[in-house]
Amino acid sequence: MSGHVLFAIATGTGLALATADLAEQHLRGGRRDPHWLGTAFFLGLVLAVYAAIQFAGFAVVPSLAHLDEAARRAVGLLLGRSSDCRPLTPLATAGVTVGTFYLLGLWDYLIHRHLLHGRLLWFTHEYHHLPNHVAVYMPGIAARPFTVVANVPRTVLTLVTTYALAGLAGLDAWDTGPLKLVLFAQALIGTANHSSALRRLPAVQRWFRWAALASPQEHLLHHAVGIEGNYGNFTTLWDRLFGTYLDPEDPAHARPRTGLAYDQDFLGVLTLGRLKLPRSVRERLDLGRFCNLAGGHTAMD
Repeated sequence: MSGHVLFAIATGTGLALATADLAEQHLRGGRRDPHWLGTAFFLGLVLAVYAAIQFAGFAVVPSLAHLDEAARRAVGLLLGRSSDCRPLTPLATAGVTVGTFYLLGLWDYLIHRHLLHGRLLWFTHEYHHLPNHVAVYMPGIAARPFTVVANVPRTVLTLVTTYALAGLAGLDAWDTGPLKLVLFAQALIGTANHSSALRRLPAVQRWFRWAALASPQEHLLHHAVGIEGNYGNFTTLWDRLFGTYLDPEDPAHARPRTGLAYDQDFLGVLTLGRLKLPRSVRERLDLGRFCNLAGGHTAMD
């Protein structure tokens, strides 16, 4: 299956889950918003701004094709492999894909826990924890302005790991089949575990737990106020091994309060908190439904 087809499936899945989350929120019968049109326009504007910053960030770093070429050359020189090796068999493709996916989870875990949640780079991840309603369509989840900071090292490690595993196994390190499948799985799981609609389905938790994948219920705890853990975006394997796993079935974690533990808004996460939205805008749009503000809030979750 081509990369374009996999990208189309991942994008379509994201749109479908965003629609499902919006429908789920509507069916839950939240209070009627007299300024719903203004709120929708505001959130759409924030999404557009976040997306523009996100794409601008990717425009100033090496493209995936350049990173891919550099990784292939580096692994080829290190392992002494040439580009005319035999292709991967279907069984080998499956093995390399699964192995790479779970091993890559270690790099994702370390980057997420120690870099993005570290003091130095927290400002590049704060926006993602801003929403107090974790859903696919929310700004900071649907569009991530500074995601390039984590994406470049994660992508490099993905490429090197994929090619190195194949090369060490004596297979064709230049076959991109495993890489495409790993990136596809990451995109699907990283979207699905933010879905408020899927979070209401206990069966999803059981299926994800069986495969040690990060479920929507487990990842919600990562967004909870005052709780630290579940750093794996794609797999819970490394959280379990390093003692940071949080069990959503633990009564102590029932109905967690999500979002940031301090006053912040959609503008503040772009300006290191130096500039925030005017009080009049906050009150008119009742932004306390979407992010935790001083003086109380009415969260959607």
